[in-house]
Amino acid sequence: MLLSVMETGILTQTMHKRIRQAHLKTWIFATSNGTKKLSEPLISRFRVMYLNEYEFSKFYEISVKKLLAEGLDKKSAHGIAISVWEQLPNPDITDCMQIGRLVKNEPDREMAIADEIQNFKEYDASQLTRGTDL
Repeated sequence: MLLSVMETGILTQTMHKRIRQAHLKTWIFATSNGTKKLSEPLISRFRVMYLNEYEFSKFYEISVKKLLAEGLDKKSAHGIAISVWEQLPNPDITDCMQIGRLVKNEPDREMAIADEIQNFKEYDASQLTRGTDL
């Protein structure tokens, strides 16, 4: 159905032996973390745009802002953002958010943050050794 809409602009719906068509002016957006595993015919139907990775200052700013919005204190938000950036092989804001949620109610947050960073490092390493694409 998606291919048909992309090529013709016509959406066809069949229900109870009745066919209904609608002519649409349609824009379709897709995202991916990479194009290596996508087929050439699929890629040819889209305009491919590459975005630069965050630099530390932007990563830190966004991470801390989101962690504060989740209810973490400034010290914990700072510690998580710095730890994820410096210690994880592929720093990601979603990792910051996951760690923030895991340690939010811990009495010793610094220790909990260190433990979770270690867990994330071990998980990432185990995925890479098995050849799983994260």
